[in-house]
Amino acid sequence: MVRLEAKRSIALALFLVLATLTRVFLWMDVQQWAASWAPLVYSMRGTAWIVLPVALAAAIWHGGREQRGEVSELFAATPRPRSVRLLPAFLVIVGAAVLAVAAVLGWAVVVVTGHATYSAGEWPLGVLVGLLAVASVAVLGLGVGRAVPAPAAAPVGAVLLFLILTVSQMRDGRSANRLLDTVLPMLPVTDEFHRVLPLLSVAQGVWFAALGITGVLLTVAATARARALALAPAVAGVAVGTLLAPSGAIVPDRQAAALVCTPAESRICVTKVHSNTLPDLVGPAQKVLDVFAKVPGGPKRVQEEALSHLLDDGKPAGDSADLTTVRVQLPYRTQEGGIRWDPDTLLAVVARNATIDIRCYTGDQEGINASYAADAIATLLLDGPADRLSPDARKAYDILRAIPVEERYPRIGEARKAGLTCGDPLAVVMDQGAGR
Repeated sequence: MVRLEAKRSIALALFLVLATLTRVFLWMDVQQWAASWAPLVYSMRGTAWIVLPVALAAAIWHGGREQRGEVSELFAATPRPRSVRLLPAFLVIVGAAVLAVAAVLGWAVVVVTGHATYSAGEWPLGVLVGLLAVASVAVLGLGVGRAVPAPAAAPVGAVLLFLILTVSQMRDGRSANRLLDTVLPMLPVTDEFHRVLPLLSVAQGVWFAALGITGVLLTVAATARARALALAPAVAGVAVGTLLAPSGAIVPDRQAAALVCTPAESRICVTKVHSNTLPDLVGPAQKVLDVFAKVPGGPKRVQEEALSHLLDDGKPAGDSADLTTVRVQLPYRTQEGGIRWDPDTLLAVVARNATIDIRCYTGDQEGINASYAADAIATLLLDGPADRLSPDARKAYDILRAIPVEERYPRIGEARKAGLTCGDPLAVVMDQGAGR
């Protein structure tokens, strides 16, 4: 019966559609998750805004096929219990939905395994809850389809769920809305330097399990009273899940942000979650340290800073008390097979962060001027091609190159101090003031 259901139902089409959608949307976000487990879970759960509406629509359509075919009375006359008769439909639709997502997830796990160096051990729980959400929505769709067999039920259900999930997709995990954190399948915003508290996954698991039970009861319900009673598990699941959910679901992961350094004097360091990138960073970082050695108060150390791309850690810009440390955020670059760290990009990132604190400048004229100064200083010290500089950066470059060496390096040091404390390094380079 299961084999027949798989052949004559929409199970194969559902599997292909969901697998394709999950693969496409995960690949679009590959730069964020391909080297860390926590972002993978967040991205995988984020695909729910498109995957779950499709699964719901397919299940509703499948659940209402008996009524649309006007064969309900014929099947009801068979000696088999309703639950036994409907079991193959449960298996093929729910199985197709879960296996589609699980298959793509298997590919993603292989990608991350080749690059990740740290795992808090909590990512499997987040993944399993995501698969449980797919199964629960599919089962719920089967129940809704049997209760409301109208042809319009499937598209209406999909559109409503899509709108709800789209509107609710981005939310701060440090907020106190435990109800939303529990009932929504997407996780609050996180990254590799933060983790989702396991208690939230437990609360969500309770809710989705209860939702699946409601779907089963709706599917086998034969009367309006039975359908009303079928809602009880979902209501209880919301209540229990909300009570279990933590008020702040996202917390900093101190172990992920711990530093791993080179043996020699610990001059070059990266975070533990990116420790496999340390060999890639050593060459560019050492080159920057060497060329800045003549600059008074120049950098002596390069260190990855565990700042979030998505979350505000509350650290103010320009607060660098130790100007001898270059603090960088490592950029991702995609390549076939996963993630690589481009040496030229790393060199440019380290050189720029050695001169300015990029968080001080938000793209206004002040920020543009700071970039001109950083480009001029990096090109001069690293002996780069000056013809690639913008006109203003080239002017600053020419001024620095024209002044005597005994004045050049102290001026670069003053410009660097201004750039790291939210001043105007270009004004210092041009000898137009103190830069603050």
